[in-house]
Amino acid sequence: AKMKVLFLYPNHEGYFRCPVGLTLIMTVVENAGHEVKLFDTTFMNSDDNQDNSKREEAGLVKPVTLDNYFNKKSTTEIESDWIKFVEDFQPDLIATTIVEDAYTYAHRLLGLAKSTCDVPVVVGGSMPTVVPRVMIENPNIDYLVEGEGEVAFKELIDALIKDGDVSKVPNLWYQEDGITKNSGLVKYLDMDEIPFQKLDFWDDKHFTKPYDGELRNTGFFEGSRGCMHKCHYCINRAFQVFQEEAGKVRRNKSPRRIIDEVKAIHKERNFNLIMFTDDNFLGRQPRELDEFFKLWKEEIDLPYWINTCIETVNDHNLPLLKASGCVGIAIGLETGSDWVRRNLLLKGKMDNKFYMEKFALMAKYKIRSTANNMLGIPGEYEEDFFETIKLNKKIRALDPELTSFDVSFMAPYMGTVIHNISLDMNLIEPHTELGFRGMSKAKITMRHEPTMKNPCMSKEKTMELHDDFMKYVNGEKEIPEKFLADDPERRFADSDDIYALYEKYKSGPIPIDPVLVVPAPVVFHQPMKKK
Repeated sequence: AKMKVLFLYPNHEGYFRCPVGLTLIMTVVENAGHEVKLFDTTFMNSDDNQDNSKREEAGLVKPVTLDNYFNKKSTTEIESDWIKFVEDFQPDLIATTIVEDAYTYAHRLLGLAKSTCDVPVVVGGSMPTVVPRVMIENPNIDYLVEGEGEVAFKELIDALIKDGDVSKVPNLWYQEDGITKNSGLVKYLDMDEIPFQKLDFWDDKHFTKPYDGELRNTGFFEGSRGCMHKCHYCINRAFQVFQEEAGKVRRNKSPRRIIDEVKAIHKERNFNLIMFTDDNFLGRQPRELDEFFKLWKEEIDLPYWINTCIETVNDHNLPLLKASGCVGIAIGLETGSDWVRRNLLLKGKMDNKFYMEKFALMAKYKIRSTANNMLGIPGEYEEDFFETIKLNKKIRALDPELTSFDVSFMAPYMGTVIHNISLDMNLIEPHTELGFRGMSKAKITMRHEPTMKNPCMSKEKTMELHDDFMKYVNGEKEIPEKFLADDPERRFADSDDIYALYEKYKSGPIPIDPVLVVPAPVVFHQPMKKK
């Protein structure tokens, strides 16, 4: 028996890149013989790529013209297109991937689909994985996949076709007579068993990516999943704690398999840039990396871009990265204050000196680096952020042509320690309705404005520093005298309660129990962790 499955990609900011995760689920479903259709809102939903224009405004990226890409439709037009799409296709199942930025938007579209035809809805992705208890209460969601969906999704479809009994489907959450149930996690997949992505579901425009001031035909691939670090602002920490029984979060595809996939798809698509979506591309055995560099040069020979952690770049792999065609390395620098990095971000033992050495190496081997920074960390003072500015300024001085910089607002994403802290300290106003309990009511974003309070810096000041960041880094604006001297003792800081909280969460975030999210003004108390 085959099923008609309608996938929704609820992209509300026009940020285009093909989400590898969703592509793989569609691939798996189609490979199993079912009929797949995709409704993608990316190019309907805004006048432009808001993510990119925000960064152009702040002087973070080179301007590039995208006007002809977007066919702006009004909200009602998109909604009636969606309803018509559902009516014409008559799906047996609707599936969507959810990140918190687009959740309220997805909720709206799913509600419309539900009122059009009575069809079950399944969701997966990063947000459902970290707050399944919260999201399964949403009346528009029938099934929720926690963790990897490649196996669970296929088994869910089989169960629905057979007799509707989903209790044996792994990684699944659902409600029966108002009671939330879940089936438990299976072990993570061997990444070499994941099929090659099928890309023909997507509009070709998704593969056109502004890079360094020009548009490139870009392929997106993953060489690994997960990260072993414990950063307080990152969802990988939640995966380590909440999905512990699935195995080690950090998993690698073999170099041979990566090359085979890129080669097969490049043959059809003719890419001129490859972007790896890994959080920490180089975080694996040196001998595997050596094999990758060699095979890439011999068999692919295309420019590629990676994201990785600072401790993974060194004198051994940088010349090999350069020779094999790596054109850019993005690094999460996040702050220029050693104290903030150690105590608030829990970002390992690396200090400014170490970062400087590594950025100098990247410049020495002539590879473009991007230093990604954060602003608005609860407990961060203006003095702390000027440390960030000073460090970025020093990095830029290494080579103004080969270094680039980005700054974004720290956001209280559910599943992170930062979200736990922002609830504990009333730094956000939580939703109280079903499906959203505990989530920030502010429209969460890392680009447009800070969406949580920082007891140590006003919103106005935070916005001003964001907009002036590049001017300080490239010397257009002088750093005020009072911030020039370093004060490693941080004598300006006077907010102990918040720092005590960071201590409390060193063993990781605590799951959000929707029953305990109560309306303000009652103070929110997190449940104690069971031993």
